[in-house]
Amino acid sequence: MGRVLAIAAACSLHISGTYLFRTPSNLDCIPYETYLMFLVAVFYLLWNVPLNPYPSCFRSLRKPAGEIIEFLVAVLMVELLVSDFWCPLQLKFMTFIRTIPDNIYEAANVVGVDATCITDHLEILKSDGVLTVSSDALSLFFLVCALHSCKVVDLRLLKCGVPIFTKDISKRAVKFAKRFTAKKGSRRRRYSTDSELDWSTDSEGN
Repeated sequence: MGRVLAIAAACSLHISGTYLFRTPSNLDCIPYETYLMFLVAVFYLLWNVPLNPYPSCFRSLRKPAGEIIEFLVAVLMVELLVSDFWCPLQLKFMTFIRTIPDNIYEAANVVGVDATCITDHLEILKSDGVLTVSSDALSLFFLVCALHSCKVVDLRLLKCGVPIFTKDISKRAVKFAKRFTAKKGSRRRRYSTDSELDWSTDSEGN
């Protein structure tokens, strides 16, 4: 699991408009709330995958070297996902929504059907409000998928009712808090044990 501080710092750096590897060319075209929702999804995804850029057989890096490398990898992943995945997909999706009335009109003309009445009502899809809602819906879709995949929520429980779903979320939050504090304690003990082993190995070699 990636370190939360490194990933949070990488997302904060991107929000502030500071880019180290990739500068988005069309980020201004995307609504800000949509961009933030996608960043939350990226945060949870990176938090649940290992960000160590070296094999597990390598010895762990000491502070602050390990944190710096994980931060740089997190920055790279955030910038790539936003610049090369989210921005193109979002703009293509909004373009598709905007062109739905024209596509229906052309398809109706091909088969010889007068669809003017339908396409006139669909002109609302070209409005800024509908495009913003469509953009938010797409980003919300990725956010919900990320939360479900990372086991933050369990959407299957919605079949049992909203109260059971919310109760499960509270249980998961408590369990995560206990697990997070336990991992911090075990990490400190592991670092101290590794240091003792390294010292004893050096002493035997001398």
